[in-house]
Amino acid sequence: MNNFNSYLAQGIGALPSSLVSAILIIISILMLTVALERGYILFRANVPLIAEEGRALIALIAAKKYEQAREDCVGKLHPAFRAISRILENRASYDDINALAREEILAEQSSLERFTSFLGTTTTLAPMLGLLGTVTGMIKAFSAFARASQRSDQLTVGIHEALITTTLGLMIAIPALVFYNYYVKRTNQLMDECEMLVDRAVKELV
Repeated sequence: MNNFNSYLAQGIGALPSSLVSAILIIISILMLTVALERGYILFRANVPLIAEEGRALIALIAAKKYEQAREDCVGKLHPAFRAISRILENRASYDDINALAREEILAEQSSLERFTSFLGTTTTLAPMLGLLGTVTGMIKAFSAFARASQRSDQLTVGIHEALITTTLGLMIAIPALVFYNYYVKRTNQLMDECEMLVDRAVKELV
């Protein structure tokens, strides 16, 4: 067992000191890209669902003025209007309007939630990688200390790697967690409003 541990320590010691840090930097770039892209999408959709606009649209559908209702949805960024517009466009191709409505709601939800799970994964993955860097750095440090006291340079490198990777992991995970929680909350709010207005529209169509 001691030989196995020695070989394992040697293998870990042979890893480049910057490997975990490089992986964390790549993840941070991806996280920032996803956060900005999702922020832009949700910022465009972050418009309040005005009650008067919703009532006007439902009144047009109730009066069977479907083309006018579709035109009324054009240019509106809230997902509810996009979903209703596609429901009105494709209603003749479906026997079950409720099934069509569910499909369009799911399509809007998938669009809003795209890549959001990556942010959630990053909040867990980044600290774990930071911890991995801490462990490998300390293994290198103690291995250098055990081999010879004059190898103080390797001891310093190991401790430095441990501290840097932990810091990087936390610097990535904390903003990723903030972005993730906000985007999930805002997406849920938009989808609740979307489902409410779509349900009202479907009741007028069936």
